[in-house]
Amino acid sequence: MRALPLHLSMGFALSLFGTSVFATTGTINFEGKITSSTCPIEIVNPGDGSIGNLVKMVDVNASRYTAVDQDRGGKPFSLRLTPDSGCGLAAPPDTNTATVTFSGLADGDHFAIRSSADAAQGVAIVIKDKTGSSVKNGDASAEYALSSTDPTDMQFEAFYRSTAANVKAGVASADIAFVVKIN
Repeated sequence: MRALPLHLSMGFALSLFGTSVFATTGTINFEGKITSSTCPIEIVNPGDGSIGNLVKMVDVNASRYTAVDQDRGGKPFSLRLTPDSGCGLAAPPDTNTATVTFSGLADGDHFAIRSSADAAQGVAIVIKDKTGSSVKNGDASAEYALSSTDPTDMQFEAFYRSTAANVKAGVASADIAFVVKIN
């Protein structure tokens, strides 16, 4: 066997008997979330002032529909923007306007109800803005003037619209997303 040179064997021996310094490892945990809303917008039921994302539609008898494009069971709701809530509204005396774009599963230009074994047939949900015009799926509503000092309620109304002359009774619910664009 061949001997190691003296400087290598000394280094090896010192490494066996010397003090070692080891780095410690650990873990950093990050926690949070990414939200889709840049500012809080409340959905308000004008009838009782309750706030939540459920708009309870009026029950409508299927026999009330006798043709295509009949609107029944209107239910008002509002989207509320509050100044100083991070929405980027201009300070007084300047004013802003906003439009709302609704999107969901399409039934023509409007919003399809959720499919299920007990779902109604021959109806869609239509949303009308403050002018009484239907807001088509994916299109912007009329402009709403926003207050820079007080909460603004942008008022809408939802209806069931017949898409067939014969409507079949059943559950008629939908999930509709919205985006508010502040101008």
